[in-house]
Amino acid sequence: MKFMIIFWTLYMLFFCIPFPIFIYMTTSEITTEPRNTPALSYVYLGFSVLVWLYVLAFFISNLFLKTFKEKNTISHILKNGIPRDAEIIDYKLVRYNRKKNINLIHIVLSFQNLKNILIRHEMMFYDTKPQEKRFETGKTVKVLLNPHTSDEPYFVLSGIQTKFKMTNMIIRIVFVTFMIFYVLGLYTYFYFRESFDFGWRFLTFMHPIIFSGVMFLLTILAYKLIVGKFVKNKKEERILFAGRNAQAQIISVNQTGLTVNDQPQLIFQVSFKDFKGIEHITVYKKMVRLLDLSTVPKAGTIEIIYDENNPDQITIPGV
Repeated sequence: MKFMIIFWTLYMLFFCIPFPIFIYMTTSEITTEPRNTPALSYVYLGFSVLVWLYVLAFFISNLFLKTFKEKNTISHILKNGIPRDAEIIDYKLVRYNRKKNINLIHIVLSFQNLKNILIRHEMMFYDTKPQEKRFETGKTVKVLLNPHTSDEPYFVLSGIQTKFKMTNMIIRIVFVTFMIFYVLGLYTYFYFRESFDFGWRFLTFMHPIIFSGVMFLLTILAYKLIVGKFVKNKKEERILFAGRNAQAQIISVNQTGLTVNDQPQLIFQVSFKDFKGIEHITVYKKMVRLLDLSTVPKAGTIEIIYDENNPDQITIPGV
């Protein structure tokens, strides 16, 4: 996993930094004449500034702000979280680090959510005291639920300790500092190299000042698209931890035609009554493994969990 992160980071940096500059330097000639009108040059300049501000804001937010916010949220949960007893119903050893004597483990917990509905939740983490065998199947652990479901994480294990890894923080600081100086260097170098007293009229869309930023922007959008498809839906998790349950009548179950890694997506249309007795008809989409496709119920009733404030938003935990 670490190798893949390093590989794709270097891959991204190559196509976003040296590649646009190399293409420009080998295909464009320096001209002492302006390449566009003053108005168009300021449009290009404004566009490039907006793109780079978004790119830098994205990196700062994801590498620092979200990390600090999550740490503060965990500290708040440890002080004010709602306690629950969670039963470990499945345990898998993913990897053992002999040098540090820690296990990377995957467990499935069963406990009551904020509405006292019994739910199951999977999690993967490092067990720093594997000799104590605290997370074997059948044992019970304490968890603390986040009373504010607008913030992640939605729960933590009781007694968890949070701290920043200095190596990771230094790498993040170096990367963001590099990006800031890279952007400033782009504007400074090419302005003094190509302006010839005409200001920013040397800018074109394929100029590295713009094109490099656009490449970063496309990479970020692709990252968000991939994360949106392959990372668990956070809205669905929020419903799981804060929602109410109900027995829903299955109206129809069909494949949408979308597949991810050969796993088909199903769309459920169901009807149910909320705790106020109001009937709702809604749909729910989920990716299902081919091996589990035959076990998916196509008729009858099924247990769902719905958002109390927006009953049309549901999850079907049993599928």
